[in-house]
Amino acid sequence: MKLALREMFDAAEARERGLTAGEIAYAILHTPPGSENRADILSMINGGKASTPEGRAALRSLMEPEPAAEPQEIAKGDGPSLEERQAETRSFAEKLGSAALPSSQVEERDGFKGRLPSLSEFRALQSSTPADGGYLLPKATARSYFDKLRADSAFLRGLPASNLIQFDTAELTLPGIASSSTPGYVDESAQIPEGSMTFAGITLSAKAIKEMRYAPNELLADSAVDLRNMLGDDMLKSAASRIDADAFAGAANNPVKGIIGQGVTTTLGAGKLPSFDDLGAAITRIQTANGNPTVVFASPDVAGSMRLEKAATAGTYQGGAPTDTPFNTVWGLPLLVSSNIPAKTAIVCDASRIFFGIRSQAHINASEEFKFDRDQVAYRIVVRVAGTSVAEASSVQVVRGS
Repeated sequence: MKLALREMFDAAEARERGLTAGEIAYAILHTPPGSENRADILSMINGGKASTPEGRAALRSLMEPEPAAEPQEIAKGDGPSLEERQAETRSFAEKLGSAALPSSQVEERDGFKGRLPSLSEFRALQSSTPADGGYLLPKATARSYFDKLRADSAFLRGLPASNLIQFDTAELTLPGIASSSTPGYVDESAQIPEGSMTFAGITLSAKAIKEMRYAPNELLADSAVDLRNMLGDDMLKSAASRIDADAFAGAANNPVKGIIGQGVTTTLGAGKLPSFDDLGAAITRIQTANGNPTVVFASPDVAGSMRLEKAATAGTYQGGAPTDTPFNTVWGLPLLVSSNIPAKTAIVCDASRIFFGIRSQAHINASEEFKFDRDQVAYRIVVRVAGTSVAEASSVQVVRGS
Protein backbone atom coordinates (compact mmCIF):
# COMPACT_ATOMS: atom_id res chain seq x y z
CA MET A 1 0.00 0.00 0.00
CA LYS A 2 1.23 3.48 -0.82
CA LEU A 3 2.55 5.56 2.09
CA ALA A 4 -0.13 8.24 1.56
CA LEU A 5 -2.88 5.59 1.69
CA ARG A 6 -1.40 4.03 4.82
CA GLU A 7 -1.22 7.44 6.54
CA MET A 8 -4.82 8.13 5.53
CA PHE A 9 -6.06 4.87 7.05
CA ASP A 10 -3.92 5.38 10.18
CA ALA A 11 -5.37 8.87 10.72
CA ALA A 12 -8.95 7.61 10.41
CA GLU A 13 -8.23 4.66 12.69
CA ALA A 14 -6.67 6.91 15.34
CA ARG A 15 -9.87 8.97 15.43
CA GLU A 16 -12.06 5.84 15.38
CA ARG A 17 -14.05 7.08 12.39
CA GLY A 18 -14.89 5.99 8.87
CA LEU A 19 -13.37 7.51 5.76
CA THR A 20 -14.49 10.93 4.55
CA ALA A 21 -15.75 11.47 1.01
CA GLY A 22 -12.37 12.87 -0.07
CA GLU A 23 -10.51 9.93 1.43
CA ILE A 24 -12.86 7.45 -0.25
CA ALA A 25 -12.29 9.23 -3.56
CA TYR A 26 -8.54 8.92 -3.08
CA ALA A 27 -8.87 5.21 -2.27
CA ILE A 28 -10.87 4.59 -5.46
CA LEU A 29 -8.40 6.53 -7.57
CA HIS A 30 -5.51 4.44 -6.24
CA THR A 31 -7.11 1.01 -6.40
CA PRO A 32 -4.66 -0.95 -8.59
CA PRO A 33 -6.09 -1.73 -12.05
CA GLY A 34 -6.41 -5.47 -12.55
CA SER A 35 -6.55 -6.13 -8.80
CA GLU A 36 -8.59 -9.18 -7.83
CA ASN A 37 -10.08 -7.20 -4.95
CA ARG A 38 -11.12 -4.18 -7.04
CA ALA A 39 -14.72 -5.34 -7.52
CA ASP A 40 -15.09 -6.03 -3.78
CA ILE A 41 -13.57 -2.65 -2.93
CA LEU A 42 -15.92 -0.74 -5.24
CA SER A 43 -18.92 -2.77 -4.06
CA MET A 44 -18.12 -1.93 -0.44
CA ILE A 45 -17.73 1.77 -1.20
CA ASN A 46 -20.89 1.84 -3.31
CA GLY A 47 -22.78 0.34 -0.37
CA GLY A 48 -21.65 3.16 1.91
CA LYS A 49 -19.71 0.87 4.28
CA ALA A 50 -16.39 2.69 3.94
CA SER A 51 -17.80 5.65 5.86
CA THR A 52 -18.06 3.52 9.03
CA PRO A 53 -15.15 2.46 11.27
CA GLU A 54 -15.87 -1.23 10.61
CA GLY A 55 -16.12 -0.69 6.86
CA ARG A 56 -12.91 1.34 6.89
CA ALA A 57 -11.08 -1.54 8.58
CA ALA A 58 -12.46 -4.03 6.04
CA LEU A 59 -11.54 -1.76 3.14
CA ARG A 60 -8.00 -1.44 4.46
CA SER A 61 -7.61 -5.20 4.60
CA LEU A 62 -8.72 -5.44 0.97
CA MET A 63 -6.23 -2.78 -0.11
CA GLU A 64 -3.26 -4.21 1.78
CA PRO A 65 -0.69 -5.64 -0.65
CA GLU A 66 -1.00 -9.34 -1.35
CA PRO A 67 2.01 -11.66 -0.86
CA ALA A 68 4.59 -11.22 -3.58
CA ALA A 69 4.01 -13.40 -6.62
CA GLU A 70 5.52 -13.79 -10.01
CA PRO A 71 5.53 -10.34 -11.64
CA GLN A 72 2.98 -10.10 -14.40
CA GLU A 73 2.71 -7.37 -16.95
CA ILE A 74 -0.77 -5.91 -17.21
CA ALA A 75 -1.79 -5.34 -20.76
CA LYS A 76 -2.79 -1.79 -21.66
CA GLY A 77 -6.33 -2.93 -22.34
CA ASP A 78 -6.71 -4.55 -18.88
CA GLY A 79 -8.28 -2.52 -16.09
CA PRO A 80 -9.69 1.00 -16.18
CA SER A 81 -7.69 3.96 -17.47
CA LEU A 82 -6.80 6.97 -15.31
CA GLU A 83 -9.70 8.91 -16.84
CA GLU A 84 -12.11 6.07 -16.05
CA ARG A 85 -10.86 5.87 -12.47
CA GLN A 86 -11.29 9.64 -12.11
CA ALA A 87 -14.86 9.34 -13.39
CA GLU A 88 -15.51 6.50 -10.90
CA THR A 89 -14.10 8.69 -8.14
CA ARG A 90 -16.54 11.48 -8.87
CA SER A 91 -19.47 9.11 -9.35
CA PHE A 92 -19.01 7.47 -5.96
CA ALA A 93 -18.32 10.81 -4.28
CA GLU A 94 -21.60 12.21 -5.60
CA LYS A 95 -23.45 9.24 -4.08
CA LEU A 96 -21.87 10.17 -0.76
CA GLY A 97 -23.38 13.63 -1.02
CA SER A 98 -20.16 15.45 -1.92
CA ALA A 99 -18.45 15.93 -5.27
CA ALA A 100 -15.17 15.17 -3.55
CA LEU A 101 -11.73 14.89 -5.02
CA PRO A 102 -8.35 14.11 -3.48
CA SER A 103 -6.48 16.66 -1.41
CA SER A 104 -3.95 19.14 -2.79
CA GLN A 105 -1.10 16.64 -2.41
CA VAL A 106 -2.95 14.15 -4.55
CA GLU A 107 -3.93 16.85 -7.03
CA GLU A 108 -0.29 17.63 -7.70
CA ARG A 109 0.52 13.96 -8.12
CA ASP A 110 -2.37 13.09 -10.45
CA GLY A 111 -2.77 16.27 -12.40
CA PHE A 112 -5.73 17.93 -10.63
CA LYS A 113 -4.28 21.46 -10.59
CA GLY A 114 -5.69 24.87 -9.82
CA ARG A 115 -8.48 26.08 -7.61
CA LEU A 116 -10.91 26.10 -10.51
CA PRO A 117 -10.89 23.17 -12.95
CA SER A 118 -9.55 23.32 -16.46
CA LEU A 119 -11.96 22.95 -19.38
CA SER A 120 -11.25 19.23 -19.67
CA GLU A 121 -11.89 18.81 -15.95
CA PHE A 122 -15.18 20.68 -16.35
CA ARG A 123 -16.28 18.00 -18.81
CA ALA A 124 -15.10 15.20 -16.52
CA LEU A 125 -17.06 16.75 -13.64
CA GLN A 126 -20.33 17.00 -15.56
CA SER A 127 -23.37 16.51 -13.35
CA SER A 128 -26.37 14.57 -14.62
CA THR A 129 -28.70 17.29 -13.37
CA PRO A 130 -27.90 20.82 -14.64
CA ALA A 131 -29.96 22.35 -11.82
CA ASP A 132 -27.50 20.81 -9.34
CA GLY A 133 -24.73 23.00 -10.67
CA GLY A 134 -23.64 21.46 -13.96
CA TYR A 135 -19.86 21.24 -13.67
CA LEU A 136 -18.86 21.19 -10.05
CA LEU A 137 -15.66 22.15 -8.32
CA PRO A 138 -14.84 19.37 -5.83
CA LYS A 139 -15.75 20.29 -2.26
CA ALA A 140 -12.66 18.54 -0.88
CA THR A 141 -10.54 21.10 -2.72
CA ALA A 142 -12.82 23.90 -1.60
CA ARG A 143 -12.21 23.15 2.08
CA SER A 144 -8.92 25.01 1.82
CA TYR A 145 -10.84 28.14 0.93
CA PHE A 146 -11.72 29.22 4.45
CA ASP A 147 -8.03 29.59 5.22
CA LYS A 148 -7.87 31.91 2.22
CA LEU A 149 -10.91 33.83 3.48
CA ARG A 150 -9.24 34.18 6.86
CA ALA A 151 -6.09 35.57 5.25
CA ASP A 152 -8.16 38.21 3.42
CA SER A 153 -10.27 39.12 6.47
CA ALA A 154 -8.72 41.33 9.16
CA PHE A 155 -11.46 40.32 11.60
CA LEU A 156 -10.89 36.57 11.19
CA ARG A 157 -7.09 37.00 11.42
CA GLY A 158 -7.52 38.67 14.78
CA LEU A 159 -9.43 35.75 16.33
CA PRO A 160 -7.80 32.62 17.80
CA ALA A 161 -8.37 29.55 15.63
CA SER A 162 -10.26 27.91 18.52
CA ASN A 163 -12.85 30.71 18.42
CA LEU A 164 -13.77 29.99 14.79
CA ILE A 165 -16.44 27.41 15.58
CA GLN A 166 -17.41 24.91 12.87
CA PHE A 167 -20.92 23.49 13.30
CA ASP A 168 -23.22 21.26 11.26
CA THR A 169 -26.74 22.26 12.28
CA ALA A 170 -29.06 25.11 11.24
CA GLU A 171 -28.26 27.06 14.41
CA LEU A 172 -25.27 27.49 16.71
CA THR A 173 -25.87 27.88 20.46
CA LEU A 174 -23.06 29.25 22.60
CA PRO A 175 -23.75 28.43 26.28
CA GLY A 176 -22.17 30.39 29.09
CA ILE A 177 -22.35 31.43 32.75
CA ALA A 178 -24.21 34.71 33.26
CA SER A 179 -23.31 35.12 36.92
CA SER A 180 -21.87 33.16 39.84
CA SER A 181 -21.44 33.59 43.58
CA THR A 182 -18.17 34.46 45.30
CA PRO A 183 -16.88 31.94 47.89
CA GLY A 184 -16.10 33.14 51.41
CA TYR A 185 -13.98 31.99 54.36
CA VAL A 186 -15.29 29.04 56.39
CA ASP A 187 -14.22 28.12 59.93
CA GLU A 188 -12.95 24.68 60.77
CA SER A 189 -15.74 22.07 60.98
CA ALA A 190 -18.34 24.66 59.94
CA GLN A 191 -20.79 23.86 57.19
CA ILE A 192 -19.64 24.92 53.73
CA PRO A 193 -22.22 27.26 52.17
CA GLU A 194 -23.72 26.39 48.81
CA GLY A 195 -22.75 28.56 45.86
CA SER A 196 -24.93 29.52 42.92
CA MET A 197 -24.61 30.30 39.24
CA THR A 198 -26.89 31.39 36.42
CA PHE A 199 -26.47 29.98 32.96
CA ALA A 200 -27.11 31.89 29.74
CA GLY A 201 -26.56 31.36 26.05
CA ILE A 202 -26.89 32.91 22.63
CA THR A 203 -28.17 31.24 19.47
CA LEU A 204 -26.86 32.21 16.02
CA SER A 205 -28.53 31.15 12.78
CA ALA A 206 -26.52 30.24 9.69
CA LYS A 207 -26.61 32.88 6.94
CA ALA A 208 -25.27 32.39 3.41
CA ILE A 209 -23.07 34.78 1.42
CA LYS A 210 -23.59 34.06 -2.29
CA GLU A 211 -22.53 35.57 -5.60
CA MET A 212 -22.68 34.67 -9.31
CA ARG A 213 -20.22 35.77 -11.99
CA TYR A 214 -19.86 34.99 -15.70
CA ALA A 215 -16.88 34.72 -18.05
CA PRO A 216 -16.95 34.19 -21.86
CA ASN A 217 -15.42 30.92 -23.03
CA GLU A 218 -13.32 32.83 -25.58
CA LEU A 219 -11.78 34.91 -22.80
CA LEU A 220 -11.01 31.84 -20.70
CA ALA A 221 -9.49 30.05 -23.69
CA ASP A 222 -7.43 32.99 -25.00
CA SER A 223 -6.30 34.57 -21.72
CA ALA A 224 -2.53 34.71 -21.21
CA VAL A 225 -3.02 34.56 -17.43
CA ASP A 226 -4.59 31.95 -15.18
CA LEU A 227 -8.00 33.59 -15.36
CA ARG A 228 -9.87 30.81 -13.55
CA ASN A 229 -7.72 31.13 -10.45
CA MET A 230 -7.91 34.93 -10.70
CA LEU A 231 -11.70 34.70 -10.70
CA GLY A 232 -11.63 32.38 -7.69
CA ASP A 233 -9.26 34.64 -5.75
CA ASP A 234 -11.32 37.75 -6.44
CA MET A 235 -14.58 36.06 -5.42
CA LEU A 236 -12.93 34.90 -2.19
CA LYS A 237 -11.62 38.41 -1.45
CA SER A 238 -15.08 39.86 -2.04
CA ALA A 239 -16.64 37.31 0.33
CA ALA A 240 -13.96 38.03 2.95
CA SER A 241 -14.65 41.76 2.63
CA ARG A 242 -18.36 41.19 3.25
CA ILE A 243 -17.57 39.08 6.33
CA ASP A 244 -15.26 41.85 7.56
CA ALA A 245 -17.83 44.61 7.04
CA ASP A 246 -20.60 42.79 8.91
CA ALA A 247 -18.40 41.29 11.63
CA PHE A 248 -17.18 44.76 12.58
CA ALA A 249 -20.20 47.00 12.00
CA GLY A 250 -23.25 44.84 11.21
CA ALA A 251 -26.37 46.28 12.80
CA ALA A 252 -28.63 44.30 15.13
CA ASN A 253 -31.04 43.56 12.27
CA ASN A 254 -28.27 42.52 9.84
CA PRO A 255 -27.72 38.82 9.04
CA VAL A 256 -24.46 39.13 10.98
CA LYS A 257 -24.35 41.41 14.04
CA GLY A 258 -21.04 43.24 14.40
CA ILE A 259 -18.79 43.46 17.45
CA ILE A 260 -19.00 47.27 17.55
CA GLY A 261 -22.69 47.05 18.47
CA GLN A 262 -21.91 44.46 21.15
CA GLY A 263 -19.04 46.32 22.81
CA VAL A 264 -18.56 49.50 24.86
CA THR A 265 -18.08 52.68 22.81
CA THR A 266 -16.13 55.75 23.95
CA THR A 267 -16.59 58.85 21.78
CA LEU A 268 -13.80 61.43 21.77
CA GLY A 269 -14.13 65.19 21.64
CA ALA A 270 -14.75 67.17 18.47
CA GLY A 271 -12.01 66.92 15.85
CA LYS A 272 -10.12 64.11 17.61
CA LEU A 273 -9.01 60.76 16.24
CA PRO A 274 -8.02 57.83 18.49
CA SER A 275 -4.40 58.15 19.64
CA PHE A 276 -1.87 55.96 21.45
CA ASP A 277 -3.11 57.41 24.76
CA ASP A 278 -6.75 56.65 23.93
CA LEU A 279 -5.95 53.05 23.04
CA GLY A 280 -3.83 52.70 26.17
CA ALA A 281 -6.86 53.76 28.21
CA ALA A 282 -9.05 51.22 26.36
CA ILE A 283 -6.56 48.47 27.20
CA THR A 284 -6.79 49.43 30.86
CA ARG A 285 -10.61 49.29 30.74
CA ILE A 286 -10.48 45.69 29.49
CA GLN A 287 -7.98 44.74 32.19
CA THR A 288 -10.14 46.40 34.85
CA ALA A 289 -12.89 43.93 33.89
CA ASN A 290 -10.38 41.05 34.28
CA GLY A 291 -9.96 40.71 30.50
CA ASN A 292 -6.78 40.14 28.52
CA PRO A 293 -6.39 42.53 25.53
CA THR A 294 -5.01 40.67 22.50
CA VAL A 295 -5.57 42.76 19.32
CA VAL A 296 -6.27 46.27 18.02
CA PHE A 297 -8.39 46.81 14.89
CA ALA A 298 -8.31 50.23 13.21
CA SER A 299 -9.72 52.05 10.21
CA PRO A 300 -7.09 53.29 7.71
CA ASP A 301 -7.47 56.96 8.74
CA VAL A 302 -6.84 56.12 12.40
CA ALA A 303 -3.77 54.01 11.54
CA GLY A 304 -2.46 56.82 9.31
CA SER A 305 -3.00 59.41 12.04
CA MET A 306 -1.15 57.28 14.59
CA ARG A 307 1.79 56.83 12.24
CA LEU A 308 2.13 60.62 12.08
CA GLU A 309 1.63 61.12 15.82
CA LYS A 310 4.66 62.87 17.33
CA ALA A 311 6.16 62.82 20.78
CA ALA A 312 6.86 66.01 22.75
CA THR A 313 10.31 66.25 21.15
CA ALA A 314 10.09 67.88 17.73
CA GLY A 315 10.59 65.46 14.81
CA THR A 316 10.20 62.34 16.94
CA TYR A 317 7.33 60.02 16.03
CA GLN A 318 5.55 57.85 18.59
CA GLY A 319 5.57 54.86 16.21
CA GLY A 320 9.32 55.01 15.46
CA ALA A 321 11.62 56.73 12.99
CA PRO A 322 10.37 57.44 9.44
CA THR A 323 13.14 55.18 8.10
CA ASP A 324 11.78 52.21 10.07
CA THR A 325 9.19 49.73 8.85
CA PRO A 326 5.68 51.09 9.57
CA PHE A 327 4.67 49.90 13.02
CA ASN A 328 2.24 47.00 13.22
CA THR A 329 1.80 46.83 17.00
CA VAL A 330 0.21 49.21 19.51
CA TRP A 331 1.18 48.83 23.15
CA GLY A 332 2.54 45.39 22.26
CA LEU A 333 -0.73 44.24 20.62
CA PRO A 334 -0.98 43.41 16.90
CA LEU A 335 -2.54 46.21 14.83
CA LEU A 336 -4.85 45.02 12.04
CA VAL A 337 -6.12 47.66 9.61
CA SER A 338 -9.31 47.22 7.59
CA SER A 339 -11.21 49.58 5.28
CA ASN A 340 -14.37 47.78 6.47
CA ILE A 341 -14.08 49.41 9.90
CA PRO A 342 -16.05 52.70 10.03
CA ALA A 343 -13.91 55.83 9.66
CA LYS A 344 -12.39 57.40 12.79
CA THR A 345 -12.73 54.11 14.69
CA ALA A 346 -10.32 51.85 16.60
CA ILE A 347 -11.31 48.69 18.47
CA VAL A 348 -9.32 47.10 21.29
CA CYS A 349 -10.41 43.50 21.94
CA ASP A 350 -9.91 40.51 24.12
CA ALA A 351 -10.31 38.21 21.09
CA SER A 352 -10.52 35.11 23.28
CA ARG A 353 -13.99 36.37 24.26
CA ILE A 354 -15.21 36.80 20.66
CA PHE A 355 -16.66 33.84 18.75
CA PHE A 356 -17.49 33.37 15.08
CA GLY A 357 -19.60 30.51 13.73
CA ILE A 358 -18.88 28.76 10.41
CA ARG A 359 -21.68 26.60 9.00
CA SER A 360 -19.80 25.64 5.82
CA GLN A 361 -16.55 26.53 4.15
CA ALA A 362 -16.43 28.60 0.97
CA HIS A 363 -17.30 26.59 -2.14
CA ILE A 364 -16.83 27.82 -5.69
CA ASN A 365 -18.86 25.97 -8.32
CA ALA A 366 -18.71 26.39 -12.09
CA SER A 367 -21.22 25.61 -14.84
CA GLU A 368 -20.94 25.78 -18.63
CA GLU A 369 -24.64 25.03 -19.04
CA PHE A 370 -26.35 27.87 -17.18
CA LYS A 371 -25.30 30.47 -19.81
CA PHE A 372 -25.07 27.97 -22.65
CA ASP A 373 -26.93 30.29 -25.08
CA ARG A 374 -24.26 32.98 -24.53
CA ASP A 375 -21.23 30.66 -24.51
CA GLN A 376 -20.32 31.78 -21.00
CA VAL A 377 -19.09 29.92 -17.92
CA ALA A 378 -20.97 30.73 -14.71
CA TYR A 379 -19.14 30.79 -11.37
CA ARG A 380 -20.87 30.73 -7.99
CA ILE A 381 -19.45 31.19 -4.49
CA VAL A 382 -21.33 30.14 -1.35
CA VAL A 383 -20.11 30.43 2.24
CA ARG A 384 -22.39 30.06 5.26
CA VAL A 385 -21.57 31.76 8.54
CA ALA A 386 -23.46 32.32 11.79
CA GLY A 387 -22.14 35.68 12.85
CA THR A 388 -20.31 36.94 15.89
CA SER A 389 -20.89 36.64 19.62
CA VAL A 390 -19.13 38.72 22.30
CA ALA A 391 -19.06 37.06 25.72
CA GLU A 392 -19.22 40.35 27.64
CA ALA A 393 -19.41 43.94 26.37
CA SER A 394 -16.30 45.03 28.29
CA SER A 395 -14.13 42.71 26.15
CA VAL A 396 -14.64 44.99 23.12
CA GLN A 397 -13.63 48.62 23.68
CA VAL A 398 -14.56 50.85 20.72
CA VAL A 399 -12.82 54.27 20.55
CA ARG A 400 -14.50 56.56 18.05
CA GLY A 401 -13.39 59.97 16.86
CA SER A 402 -15.76 62.76 15.95
